[in-house]
Amino acid sequence: MLYELCRALVQKIFQDKIILGLIIVLVLGFFIGGLSSRNEPAVANKAVRSDDQAPSVEAKEPKVEPSLAADFVRWWLNGAMDFAPATAQESHQLAFAWMTPDAQSAFQTYFWTPETASAVANGQLVASFHPTSVLSEAINPDGSVVVGVAGTLVVDSGAQPVLHQMTADFLVVRNQDGLRVAGINNRLVPQPGSSIY
Repeated sequence: MLYELCRALVQKIFQDKIILGLIIVLVLGFFIGGLSSRNEPAVANKAVRSDDQAPSVEAKEPKVEPSLAADFVRWWLNGAMDFAPATAQESHQLAFAWMTPDAQSAFQTYFWTPETASAVANGQLVASFHPTSVLSEAINPDGSVVVGVAGTLVVDSGAQPVLHQMTADFLVVRNQDGLRVAGINNRLVPQPGSSIY
């Protein structure tokens, strides 16, 4: 009796295309739904893990506090703008260690050209920098800080000393080694020892 009932049900299903289609959809839905429900927790775990990792990435590269950036640039300028023949070379090497390669290249273009370094070392150029303000000007979305520096550069190349107002922006970032000067925007381009002086 059970056999005949199952046979009649199967014949009815094969004769009625709508019922056959529904059964196929249900069977496929069961297998696909079952497979995707097994994968969903793994995907959800991945999403949770990536959310959990986002704060740790930020923790590795914390933002720079504006006051700390200004203090760092103030300290860094002591070596970066040292024009004393006895200490300039060593001071600039130390200052370069606190810069990214791009910032170092820009600094050498604007302030410490090979000609300037040679003239200072030989005593042909006497100069000194006196900062009048070192202030944080902008905080970037990536956590870096722009520090504006204004000051007076006194240059004596044998004639009467000449005063030049200097204004520049220094981009301060924090990386795994600490604070670094990562960019320079010299608003007044002339360098000590150039024909402009």
